[in-house]
Amino acid sequence: MTYVLDDPGRRASLDPGGMAELVVRTADFLREGWELGVRAALPEGSSPSHLLVLGMGGSGIGGDLLRSLLYDRVRFPVTVVKDYTLPGWVGPEAVVFACSYSGDTEETLAAYGAARAAGAACVAVTSGGRLAQRAQEDGVPLVRIPSGLPPRAALGYLLGPMLGALQRWGWVEGLEEEVTEAEALLRSLAAEWGPEVPTAHNPTKQLARSLVGRVPVVYAASRLSEPAALRWKTQLNENSKVYATWNVFPELNHNETVGWALAGQPEGLLEVVVLRDPEDAPRLVRRVEITREVALGGAAGVHQVHARGTRRLSRLLSLVLFGDLVSVYLAYLNEVDPTPVAVIDELKRRLGS
Repeated sequence: MTYVLDDPGRRASLDPGGMAELVVRTADFLREGWELGVRAALPEGSSPSHLLVLGMGGSGIGGDLLRSLLYDRVRFPVTVVKDYTLPGWVGPEAVVFACSYSGDTEETLAAYGAARAAGAACVAVTSGGRLAQRAQEDGVPLVRIPSGLPPRAALGYLLGPMLGALQRWGWVEGLEEEVTEAEALLRSLAAEWGPEVPTAHNPTKQLARSLVGRVPVVYAASRLSEPAALRWKTQLNENSKVYATWNVFPELNHNETVGWALAGQPEGLLEVVVLRDPEDAPRLVRRVEITREVALGGAAGVHQVHARGTRRLSRLLSLVLFGDLVSVYLAYLNEVDPTPVAVIDELKRRLGS
């Protein structure tokens, strides 16, 4: 199997859309997205009663990352809405980021309309489509990001503008330093884990090999890494074309741990990946250790991936980049093109007919 991962010609034939090259450019997209947010024509304002991010799939994961990053750093709650409707409490004192890479995501368009009707202050983040058109017609601030990418490859363009806007508004301290550090780290890690690095020296390729023929089970060891675990799951779905699942400590110890009693039947079906952060609380670290001892005996293997970097954004995005690359390399090993998502396209076609 290694020859597939280490043969440039074979990789190119399996990845005509260049998904791997887009993944290793995550640092570029983050920096460019940040600059778009900092330079956007945004109104000044005081801290909101609530911050909401509207978005589905690859367009919505930036909201999950933002919620984790801001969890204990702001005095207003952050909610991610992945639906057509909004909570009933949304009103004029809420700020809403409507994120749709294509601009034509029907759930986000419906939720954007509801936010406008509720009087919330909205900002649209999109490459075009109906969301851009409606934002311009409504006089809503628009952050227009480059088009032509699969939405899941545009994470930096979707997260960066929100971080830049928060910097502009002065609601969160230290974001510029966090983005600068994350950009530098992502460039370094892309060189360390990228497609040209042989499997023998590349932990992302090695983990992808372990996942062949398995069902990946991705566990976040703490709240910070929770959205990274979700990202791993969705990237494995879309890029690798495999079923995967995810959960987070300590919640999984109150339900899913019991489900492992028969999870090893048939033997060797499930492969566990635990995402770790250097600031995981000692009690959570102990939970991971005990869970492995008492519940995960039926797993084909248990792997731990440790976050890199100093600041919170760097650590979180290091886990994301690791998983993104694993998902692309697993696609190569499965001999599938990571870019197309035929089932999603067919679903949208039928919904639109």
